[in-house]
Amino acid sequence: MIVFLGLIGYLIEQHRHIKFLEKVNFNQETRHIMTNHEIFLLKHQIGTYVFSLETLGYSQDKINKGDYTRREPSPAKLQEIQAEFQQKESIYRSKNIQFETELELRDVD
Repeated sequence: MIVFLGLIGYLIEQHRHIKFLEKVNFNQETRHIMTNHEIFLLKHQIGTYVFSLETLGYSQDKINKGDYTRREPSPAKLQEIQAEFQQKESIYRSKNIQFETELELRDVD
């Protein structure tokens, strides 16, 4: 009888431990999703700065080399920059919607 009660206690403890590990795993996955999204946001912000520099006539590569000369971009180049920026913004908006949906599905505020 004591062995049977001990076995039941052991099973209950294992069930509690499984629930705890599932919760820890869920929290780690949520943190992973949030970290990946934060990295994506930082990359997007850097890309936005690069587009701003190019629109103003500066080159990030040349600035990194110490050349701060400004070259007026042609209207065709400006249109190309604008089209690429709009494409990146569309991707950014869809990633944000996906991120918000994932958090909502996980009941994270």
